[in-house]
Amino acid sequence: MKGTWIGSYKYDEGEAQKAIGFEKTYFTIIIHTFNGKEFEGSVTDDKESGGMEGEGKIVGEIKNNTVSFQKQMPIATFAFKNGSRKIMDRRHPALYYSGTISQDGKEMKGIWKFRTQIAFLFGIIPFPYIPHKGTWNMKLQ
Repeated sequence: MKGTWIGSYKYDEGEAQKAIGFEKTYFTIIIHTFNGKEFEGSVTDDKESGGMEGEGKIVGEIKNNTVSFQKQMPIATFAFKNGSRKIMDRRHPALYYSGTISQDGKEMKGIWKFRTQIAFLFGIIPFPYIPHKGTWNMKLQ
């Protein structure tokens, strides 16, 4: 489990993926600690394929052949349909990854999503906002 993992993610929604401007976005995860169940590490998206800014943190766990982890990036980066990007001086909303591990423990794949959030229509009427989701995969180097 410990080591360098190279992978990619993409959005399920075609419009969202088109806004990124690439077929998929690549990333590198380095698992620094693993106690047989829980792990922690760092993550860097490839900006050349539409990734987010900065080095983030991942925290997760493994149960049998399933994996789940949270990706926390330090800089909020948003892509818009017209191809423009906005970088904000605040944390990006957490992303939640879940999936399966191959039998040899060298590949993982699954889905990622943002948690449902509460947004406000006209600034006063609360409603649930279900943000983007997609798929991911990675291989141990």
